[in-house]
Amino acid sequence: MPDRTEPVLVIADGELESLVAMLLLEAPEQAQAWFIGAGADESPLRRRATQIQVESAGLEQMIDPTTPADAWASLPGGLGESAMLLSALADAAARGCADVVWPRASDGDLDSMTDSADRALLVERLGVIESARTESLDVRLRTPLLDLSDRQIAELAADLAAPVWSCWWALPEAGDRPDAEPERLRWSDLLSELGAAALFDRPRPEPATF
Repeated sequence: MPDRTEPVLVIADGELESLVAMLLLEAPEQAQAWFIGAGADESPLRRRATQIQVESAGLEQMIDPTTPADAWASLPGGLGESAMLLSALADAAARGCADVVWPRASDGDLDSMTDSADRALLVERLGVIESARTESLDVRLRTPLLDLSDRQIAELAADLAAPVWSCWWALPEAGDRPDAEPERLRWSDLLSELGAAALFDRPRPEPATF
């Protein structure tokens, strides 16, 4: 994670990875969650999950990209992902954020890890070239979870007492979505093995006192 307490932009989509990345921030009150949905699928459920995660982690606010997410989601192959990262760097520079956190994880897939690491490095380099040309802020692109396995991310979530119930696929409204069930099983199995299944339980509101 960034070793400075300058403002940070965290790419967020309502997943566990972005929640963990938020909770790892040294100065969350100076950070902003940059909501991208899931490419073109900017579902209200993901937006609600991200807002809950922002509040739970103590970030300053959730913001939307200057360029709509569907503008890059339709691009072929990795071009869309690269365009998204460039947009994140541009928005971070405009907002005075010195770092962008991309919570990409590869779960030990070396090809995926290498591809993402190379992409992050090249996009960051493009940002450096542009900042030198325009005298704008030089923004760093961080991938703190890239070399972690799913189990290691689950261990971090357990150590951080992460509100896993706030992930989009764990919200009650996601119960009937076929794309939510695999994610629930994926993480519930790991967290149960770690004795952290309680992180799926949403806190009940305190009873009103009169």
